[in-house]
Amino acid sequence: METILGIAVDGVAYGTILFIISVGLSVMLGLMRVVNLAHGAFAMIAGYVASYGMQSLGLPYGVALLGAILLTVIVTLPLERLLYRRIYGGNNELQQVLLTIGLTFVIIALVNYGFGPTVKRVPLPEILSGS
Repeated sequence: METILGIAVDGVAYGTILFIISVGLSVMLGLMRVVNLAHGAFAMIAGYVASYGMQSLGLPYGVALLGAILLTVIVTLPLERLLYRRIYGGNNELQQVLLTIGLTFVIIALVNYGFGPTVKRVPLPEILSGS
């Protein structure tokens, strides 16, 4: 029974993350008419930064998450100002797809170069670990 409950909690947690990311995609497409294929890459940046902050810098869970969000905003704001503004409201979907998939490839390559290609873990704080 404990295993089933653990799986259910994990499923809800992963579903919540997917929901948050999908709402971001819906807002980008619905309000700005931009197909942002790099949206997942931006979430990946935050995950890697949070993992690095906790494992290498020894930051507490909350501080690492806030730092990851802040650093992701700092990284993505210039991209929005320099690149995304050129494709807002445009009718050229091919241009949007090429720009955002290109950004995805560049971000993945930079993260692999900076953090390595191995899986990184984000250890949960004791209060969330259930033990």
